[in-house]
Amino acid sequence: MTRLLHRSIGQALPHAASAQGVYITDTEGRQYLDGSGGAAVTSVGHAHPEVLAAMRAQIDNLCYAHTGFFTTDAAEELAEKLVNLAPEPLNHVYLVSGAQKPLRPL
Repeated sequence: MTRLLHRSIGQALPHAASAQGVYITDTEGRQYLDGSGGAAVTSVGHAHPEVLAAMRAQIDNLCYAHTGFFTTDAAEELAEKLVNLAPEPLNHVYLVSGAQKPLRPL
């Protein structure tokens, strides 16, 4: 029994227990190829050693600083990389914590 309201009411969902690379393993030991995308999801896989090391290094330095009050080296470096990839005249970025729908169709 669950207290969560899932997107599919009345359907028992697999219970994800762990993940490695591109696979999620449920509590029954079944593996699933993780082809999903959405909020807070990136295509780097699960438990990638380089990603985990980068996360640990950032957490050891600074977990979070509200962007309404602070800037950080990590944010400034990301903005610089994104601007360098963007076409002219795009020369600034606005960082958000989730997917944003365009104001108009692209």
